[in-house]
Amino acid sequence: MDNNILGLHHITAIADNAKRNLDFYTGVLGLRLVKKTVNFDDPGTYHFYFGNEQEIRALY
Repeated sequence: MDNNILGLHHITAIADNAKRNLDFYTGVLGLRLVKKTVNFDDPGTYHFYFGNEQEIRALY
């Protein structure tokens, strides 16, 4: 059985500061902000969706 990992579907992380989180993922990692919602378990926090160009094209 071949168990090679071909990619990641998603990664979930919780961060304290939404602006710093956004700056890190877009500025440092170079990902694009795809969508912003509220966290359904805690409506007082944001839920950001990030992706690269390949992942964003797959959405459309």
